[in-house]
Amino acid sequence: MITVGFVCLGNICRSPMAEAIMRQRLLDKNITNVQVTSRGTGKWNLDQPPHEGTQDILNRHDIAFDGMISELFTSDDDFDYIIAMDQSNVENIKQINPNIRGQLYKLLDFSDMEETDVPDPYYTNNFEGVYKMVQSSCDNLIDFIVKDSNLERGKA
Repeated sequence: MITVGFVCLGNICRSPMAEAIMRQRLLDKNITNVQVTSRGTGKWNLDQPPHEGTQDILNRHDIAFDGMISELFTSDDDFDYIIAMDQSNVENIKQINPNIRGQLYKLLDFSDMEETDVPDPYYTNNFEGVYKMVQSSCDNLIDFIVKDSNLERGKA
């Protein structure tokens, strides 16, 4: 089983949105051997559901997020692929777990966009724009993981 962990600051906006979208896209592509989760580097929102803006955008696109609550990225977290939302998250991840064995990327490394960081909609309130960035990057990320890990679609 391949593990993917999306990481942002509070784990209520960007990373749970990415987790939910990625899970849906994996289902759509019949890829069953990738496990997806999300974490935050800050403690403010622990055990909280996704932000209302994230819930609204996921509901509008019929993407499930049932049971998701914010969790903290810890020094024990070492996913096969760690996907940060911005450069600040990358630096925080490296401080929390300086011995990471998994591959660390920013989500927009898998995008054709000029931007390099996914802006935090908690501050910008641009949940639609963030959704488009995340959604467009997830398919490219899946293609990368399938190729990089030599996965066969539909196999557990």
